[in-house]
Amino acid sequence: MASAADYGPFWGRALLAAACRMRGADLLGKLKEIESAPFRSPDEIREQQFRDLRAILAHAEAHVPYYRALFRRLGMKSQDIRTWDDFSRIPILTKDIIRENQPDLVREDVPLKSLCPHFSGGSTGVPLKFFRSREYMLASDAGTYRNLTQCGWHPGEMIAFFWGGNDKLYAMSRLEFEVRQIIRRQYQFDPFFAGEKDMANWEKIFARIRPRVILGYASTIARFASFLESKGKTIGGVKGAFTTAEKLYQPQREAIERVFGCKVFDSYGSSEVQNIAAECALGRMHINADFVAIEEDKAEGDAPRPFLLTSLQNYSMPFIRYRNEDCGYLSSDICSCGSNFPLMRLEIARTSDNFLFPGGRVVHGEFFTHLMYGSDGIVNFQFHQTAIDEIDLLIVPGPGHAAERQAKIQDSIRQIQAVTPEHPVRVNVREVDTIALSSAGKHRFTRSDVSADAAVERETARSNS
Repeated sequence: MASAADYGPFWGRALLAAACRMRGADLLGKLKEIESAPFRSPDEIREQQFRDLRAILAHAEAHVPYYRALFRRLGMKSQDIRTWDDFSRIPILTKDIIRENQPDLVREDVPLKSLCPHFSGGSTGVPLKFFRSREYMLASDAGTYRNLTQCGWHPGEMIAFFWGGNDKLYAMSRLEFEVRQIIRRQYQFDPFFAGEKDMANWEKIFARIRPRVILGYASTIARFASFLESKGKTIGGVKGAFTTAEKLYQPQREAIERVFGCKVFDSYGSSEVQNIAAECALGRMHINADFVAIEEDKAEGDAPRPFLLTSLQNYSMPFIRYRNEDCGYLSSDICSCGSNFPLMRLEIARTSDNFLFPGGRVVHGEFFTHLMYGSDGIVNFQFHQTAIDEIDLLIVPGPGHAAERQAKIQDSIRQIQAVTPEHPVRVNVREVDTIALSSAGKHRFTRSDVSADAAVERETARSNS
């Protein structure tokens, strides 16, 4: 039987294969390797998951200083972990532990320069720095492709990718950017430039590239759908829309399905532990058991339970029993969709507001979050838009690093003011001891009182009440 990676438009698939060869990444080969995993028996899936778990534990003990010391302190070896109950004896990994022990959590048997540094804020604040390898990112991309095939998409068909830009993309000429998108079969729409003029241009691009699947920030995809609907327009030919990176609300799901005439598949992942779970065609969320093992931490009563995540693919900086502060429930049910990957329900996850600026430019909250990453002098932060031309920047300073902190703050202010140079935006900086959590117990790195998403705002208020 041919695999999903064997199908798709001939020229699109050929371009994608060429792009993969240029990057030295056998993405289609990796997809072939993993695509049948969800359809094994539940017992086979569970047994393979535990074998993968033992492999990452053995690697961590041998090559990661933090875990080598941890096993010694526990008076045990990784090979002593033969059951899931044995595994539960390993202490929970928290964000504080990661920040305090970050160098010792990175594998020591490869040069650090061969790994890629990344940052994440998470849902309760305080950015984290961590490392990933190219191999891990390749596996993650293949996992995303496997998710997309659920709607009938095939590699080589164009993806409309709603994701924040970066300096590398912004430095490209228009021709270089267009060629890159076409060859990679993934056209990037930047949520950091998401005003009405931008979305009018997105509509033209959609007509030109004819994407067969949509992937990216839930709020931006929903805003684009609402924009099109306000013009009385719909877009056909889309097989599925896959939302990720933030909580998907029911009004957003409904707007996307109306305008694009396709099913919405919500996905769950994080920067630290990628490709955690994805909805199936029946709307049930399946854990990608070959990428991650999930446990429930304790919670009072029937409250959603914090998740403990163990990445089974990240050998560069293993996250083992990592409490990422997202919450929900695990299920022992078997879904009738055909996938035997285990089920879960996500209840609380990250939200990120869109900021509306003078002149109509709308900027996704991740733009602001990225401004603060990489500074040792900042423990926590929050951008709070109080008016269309005013932002309060709350900073929880760290010990020392005052000069670095001030340089980061001033650079962030310059980048914010460059968003709308013709309409000055005032940024008020305040250093504080703590930043209050939301009523749902989450830290919000971005808050806007100037909402471009009224329906979502109402749904958020109901969820947090």
